[in-house]
Amino acid sequence: MPQGVITKIMGYAGNRTVRGYIPATQDKTGENVNCVGKCSFVQLFWLFLIGAFLGDIIETIFCHATTGVWMSRSSLVWGHFSVVWGLAAAFITALLYRDKEKTNYYIFWKGAFLGGAYEYICSIFTEVVFGKVFWDYSDMTFNLGGRVNLLFCFFWGIVAVVWIKVLYPKVLYFIDIILRKTGKIFTLGFIVFITLDIFVSVLALVRYDKRAYGKEAEYKWEQAIDKYFNDSKMEQIYPNAIQQ
Repeated sequence: MPQGVITKIMGYAGNRTVRGYIPATQDKTGENVNCVGKCSFVQLFWLFLIGAFLGDIIETIFCHATTGVWMSRSSLVWGHFSVVWGLAAAFITALLYRDKEKTNYYIFWKGAFLGGAYEYICSIFTEVVFGKVFWDYSDMTFNLGGRVNLLFCFFWGIVAVVWIKVLYPKVLYFIDIILRKTGKIFTLGFIVFITLDIFVSVLALVRYDKRAYGKEAEYKWEQAIDKYFNDSKMEQIYPNAIQQ
């Protein structure tokens, strides 16, 4: 993608930069204080959560625009959260933020490569662990084993530029407001919820895979999962999952 195209896309971004991973706050005098250092666990968690939510919404809208069908793109059984996008937000931040002063062209191509590699690894992981294929690009040109394709690598590159140059500083500012207004209680509540959501989702996917092979529920937790997350329910949550 030509440098000029990316520059035009990002031209409105402005020249605002943030010195470190921690957002600027204000001291008692009202002056901005730039904190320098790496992201804390709390900040990484909020980056993951916001990225997971926005990623799910973006994918849902994109799928509707391309297929005309509204379908779930969530990774979890409760809520609109895509774990793949959430982790991507954290990884992109960690791997590309120090390159924020470099050209859009550089960030685009680095983001495209890292995004493609990340998507490929995620595809293998979900297939090995859950026995399901959640996306398959075999019908698209320039794909690699159906796990990743050149067009979506370009999308990863654009996302990297938009995130690092535009959204990340604003998201950090928003996270800082949340932490100052609500303290740790609000964050702790979301951590507990997401942890439980991931745990139940893993159990539901494991049973979904086992039911496909005709394995009956032996334990009470398996019976509970089969009751609340039967095949019909799982097909609604994961409409593109293909049994391997």
